[in-house]
Amino acid sequence: MSRLILVRHATTNDNIDGNLSGHIDSELSDLGKLQIAKLNEFLEKEKIDSIYTTTSTRTKQTVLEISKSRGINIIEKENLKEISFGDFEGFNFDIIQKNYPEEFEKLISQGFNYRYPNGESLIDSYNRVREEIDKIISCNKDKTILICSHAGTIRNIISYLIGKTYEFHWNFKINNASVSIIDIVDGFPVIQTLNNTSHLT
Repeated sequence: MSRLILVRHATTNDNIDGNLSGHIDSELSDLGKLQIAKLNEFLEKEKIDSIYTTTSTRTKQTVLEISKSRGINIIEKENLKEISFGDFEGFNFDIIQKNYPEEFEKLISQGFNYRYPNGESLIDSYNRVREEIDKIISCNKDKTILICSHAGTIRNIISYLIGKTYEFHWNFKINNASVSIIDIVDGFPVIQTLNNTSHLT
Protein backbone atom coordinates (compact mmCIF):
# COMPACT_ATOMS: atom_id res chain seq x y z
CA MET A 1 0.00 0.00 0.00
CA SER A 2 1.15 3.52 -0.82
CA ARG A 3 -0.09 6.52 1.14
CA LEU A 4 -0.37 10.09 -0.12
CA ILE A 5 -0.45 12.82 2.51
CA LEU A 6 -1.59 15.93 0.64
CA VAL A 7 -0.94 19.20 2.46
CA ARG A 8 -1.97 22.61 1.21
CA HIS A 9 0.55 25.32 2.05
CA ALA A 10 -0.14 27.57 5.04
CA THR A 11 -2.02 30.84 4.63
CA THR A 12 -0.26 33.58 2.65
CA ASN A 13 -0.86 37.30 2.48
CA ASP A 14 -2.34 36.83 -1.01
CA ASN A 15 -4.76 34.25 0.37
CA ILE A 16 -5.95 36.77 2.94
CA ASP A 17 -6.29 39.53 0.33
CA GLY A 18 -8.03 37.26 -2.18
CA ASN A 19 -5.33 37.73 -4.82
CA LEU A 20 -4.55 35.10 -7.44
CA SER A 21 -1.10 33.65 -6.83
CA GLY A 22 -0.44 30.63 -8.99
CA HIS A 23 3.13 30.75 -10.21
CA ILE A 24 4.21 33.93 -8.44
CA ASP A 25 5.63 33.71 -4.95
CA SER A 26 3.51 34.84 -2.03
CA GLU A 27 4.74 35.41 1.51
CA LEU A 28 3.37 33.43 4.40
CA SER A 29 1.21 35.48 6.74
CA ASP A 30 1.55 35.56 10.53
CA LEU A 31 -1.44 33.22 10.64
CA GLY A 32 0.33 30.89 8.23
CA LYS A 33 3.39 30.69 10.46
CA LEU A 34 1.19 29.67 13.39
CA GLN A 35 -0.50 27.04 11.23
CA ILE A 36 2.86 25.49 10.35
CA ALA A 37 3.68 24.83 14.01
CA LYS A 38 0.32 23.10 14.49
CA LEU A 39 0.70 21.15 11.27
CA ASN A 40 4.14 19.90 12.33
CA GLU A 41 2.74 18.62 15.61
CA PHE A 42 -0.19 16.95 13.86
CA LEU A 43 2.04 15.09 11.39
CA GLU A 44 4.47 13.82 14.04
CA LYS A 45 2.55 10.55 14.27
CA GLU A 46 2.72 9.89 10.52
CA LYS A 47 5.42 7.74 8.97
CA ILE A 48 6.90 9.67 6.05
CA ASP A 49 9.31 8.25 3.48
CA SER A 50 9.56 11.09 0.98
CA ILE A 51 8.61 14.76 0.76
CA TYR A 52 7.63 16.59 -2.40
CA THR A 53 6.80 20.26 -2.83
CA THR A 54 6.43 22.70 -5.67
CA THR A 55 9.15 25.21 -6.44
CA SER A 56 7.10 27.89 -4.67
CA THR A 57 8.54 29.27 -1.45
CA ARG A 58 5.24 28.93 0.41
CA THR A 59 5.10 25.16 -0.04
CA LYS A 60 8.75 24.61 0.87
CA GLN A 61 8.46 26.75 4.00
CA THR A 62 5.34 24.90 5.13
CA VAL A 63 7.13 21.54 5.41
CA LEU A 64 10.71 22.71 6.00
CA GLU A 65 10.75 21.77 9.69
CA ILE A 66 9.22 18.38 8.92
CA SER A 67 11.97 17.80 6.37
CA LYS A 68 14.68 18.79 8.86
CA SER A 69 13.31 16.77 11.78
CA ARG A 70 12.94 13.62 9.65
CA GLY A 71 16.21 14.08 7.77
CA ILE A 72 14.36 13.81 4.47
CA ASN A 73 15.36 16.04 1.57
CA ILE A 74 12.60 18.00 -0.14
CA ILE A 75 12.11 17.10 -3.79
CA GLU A 76 10.80 20.08 -5.78
CA LYS A 77 8.49 19.47 -8.74
CA GLU A 78 7.56 22.28 -11.10
CA ASN A 79 4.59 20.29 -12.40
CA LEU A 80 2.92 20.26 -8.97
CA LYS A 81 2.51 24.04 -9.05
CA GLU A 82 -0.84 25.80 -8.93
CA ILE A 83 -2.53 26.80 -12.17
CA SER A 84 -0.75 29.69 -13.90
CA PHE A 85 -2.98 32.76 -13.88
CA GLY A 86 -0.72 34.37 -16.46
CA ASP A 87 -1.24 38.12 -16.82
CA PHE A 88 -3.72 38.05 -13.93
CA GLU A 89 -1.23 36.86 -11.31
CA GLY A 90 -1.56 39.08 -8.24
CA PHE A 91 -5.03 40.36 -9.21
CA ASN A 92 -8.32 39.53 -7.49
CA PHE A 93 -11.55 38.77 -9.35
CA ASP A 94 -13.00 42.21 -8.64
CA ILE A 95 -10.07 43.83 -10.46
CA ILE A 96 -10.40 41.41 -13.37
CA GLN A 97 -14.16 42.02 -13.65
CA LYS A 98 -13.72 45.81 -13.51
CA ASN A 99 -10.70 46.21 -15.80
CA TYR A 100 -11.03 43.20 -18.11
CA PRO A 101 -14.80 42.63 -18.45
CA GLU A 102 -14.53 40.64 -21.69
CA GLU A 103 -11.98 38.27 -20.15
CA PHE A 104 -14.10 37.93 -17.03
CA GLU A 105 -17.09 37.00 -19.18
CA LYS A 106 -15.02 34.34 -20.93
CA LEU A 107 -13.73 33.07 -17.57
CA ILE A 108 -17.30 32.48 -16.39
CA SER A 109 -18.70 31.09 -19.64
CA GLN A 110 -15.82 28.82 -20.66
CA GLY A 111 -15.25 27.23 -17.26
CA PHE A 112 -12.69 24.40 -17.34
CA ASN A 113 -11.61 25.42 -20.86
CA TYR A 114 -10.84 29.06 -20.03
CA ARG A 115 -7.15 29.82 -20.42
CA TYR A 116 -5.82 32.84 -18.53
CA PRO A 117 -3.97 35.29 -20.81
CA ASN A 118 -0.40 33.95 -21.12
CA GLY A 119 -1.34 31.34 -18.52
CA GLU A 120 -3.14 28.00 -18.31
CA SER A 121 -6.61 26.54 -18.35
CA LEU A 122 -7.74 24.29 -15.53
CA ILE A 123 -7.52 21.38 -17.99
CA ASP A 124 -3.89 22.31 -18.75
CA SER A 125 -3.02 22.23 -15.05
CA TYR A 126 -4.92 18.98 -14.53
CA ASN A 127 -2.99 17.23 -17.29
CA ARG A 128 0.47 18.22 -16.03
CA VAL A 129 -0.45 17.32 -12.43
CA ARG A 130 -1.89 13.99 -13.58
CA GLU A 131 1.34 13.08 -15.35
CA GLU A 132 3.48 14.11 -12.37
CA ILE A 133 1.47 12.26 -9.72
CA ASP A 134 1.66 9.05 -11.78
CA LYS A 135 5.46 9.37 -11.80
CA ILE A 136 5.64 10.07 -8.07
CA ILE A 137 3.45 7.10 -7.16
CA SER A 138 5.41 4.83 -9.50
CA CYS A 139 8.70 5.85 -7.86
CA ASN A 140 7.40 5.39 -4.31
CA LYS A 141 5.57 2.08 -4.27
CA ASP A 142 4.53 0.93 -0.80
CA LYS A 143 5.78 4.19 0.73
CA THR A 144 4.22 7.17 2.47
CA ILE A 145 4.58 10.29 0.36
CA LEU A 146 4.05 13.79 1.76
CA ILE A 147 3.17 16.31 -0.94
CA CYS A 148 2.85 19.98 -0.03
CA SER A 149 1.28 21.94 -2.83
CA HIS A 150 -1.71 24.14 -3.65
CA ALA A 151 -5.50 23.94 -3.49
CA GLY A 152 -5.89 23.54 -7.25
CA THR A 153 -3.15 20.93 -7.43
CA ILE A 154 -4.64 18.87 -4.62
CA ARG A 155 -8.08 19.07 -6.24
CA ASN A 156 -6.50 17.87 -9.48
CA ILE A 157 -4.78 14.96 -7.75
CA ILE A 158 -7.94 13.81 -5.99
CA SER A 159 -10.10 14.28 -9.10
CA TYR A 160 -7.67 12.23 -11.15
CA LEU A 161 -7.14 9.41 -8.67
CA ILE A 162 -10.81 9.03 -7.80
CA GLY A 163 -12.59 9.91 -11.03
CA LYS A 164 -9.96 10.05 -13.80
CA THR A 165 -11.42 13.40 -14.84
CA TYR A 166 -11.00 17.09 -14.08
CA GLU A 167 -14.78 17.48 -13.86
CA PHE A 168 -14.85 16.85 -10.09
CA HIS A 169 -12.31 19.62 -9.44
CA TRP A 170 -14.68 22.00 -7.66
CA ASN A 171 -16.32 19.24 -5.60
CA PHE A 172 -13.41 19.28 -3.15
CA LYS A 173 -12.82 22.03 -0.60
CA ILE A 174 -9.14 22.36 0.28
CA ASN A 175 -8.24 24.85 3.03
CA ASN A 176 -4.85 26.30 3.88
CA ALA A 177 -2.68 23.95 5.99
CA SER A 178 -5.25 21.17 5.58
CA VAL A 179 -4.33 17.50 5.38
CA SER A 180 -5.92 15.01 2.99
CA ILE A 181 -4.83 11.37 2.98
CA ILE A 182 -5.31 8.84 0.20
CA ASP A 183 -4.27 5.21 0.48
CA ILE A 184 -3.58 3.35 -2.75
CA VAL A 185 -4.13 -0.39 -2.35
CA ASP A 186 -3.27 -2.49 -5.41
CA GLY A 187 -3.85 0.57 -7.57
CA PHE A 188 -7.20 1.39 -5.94
CA PRO A 189 -7.33 4.82 -4.25
CA VAL A 190 -9.26 5.21 -0.99
CA ILE A 191 -9.76 8.61 0.67
CA GLN A 192 -9.01 8.29 4.38
CA THR A 193 -9.08 11.99 5.27
CA LEU A 194 -10.26 14.99 3.27
CA ASN A 195 -9.44 18.62 4.07
CA ASN A 196 -8.72 17.89 7.72
CA THR A 197 -8.14 21.14 9.63
CA SER A 198 -8.85 19.84 13.14
CA HIS A 199 -5.22 20.47 14.12
CA LEU A 200 -5.62 24.19 13.47
CA THR A 201 -8.26 24.82 16.13
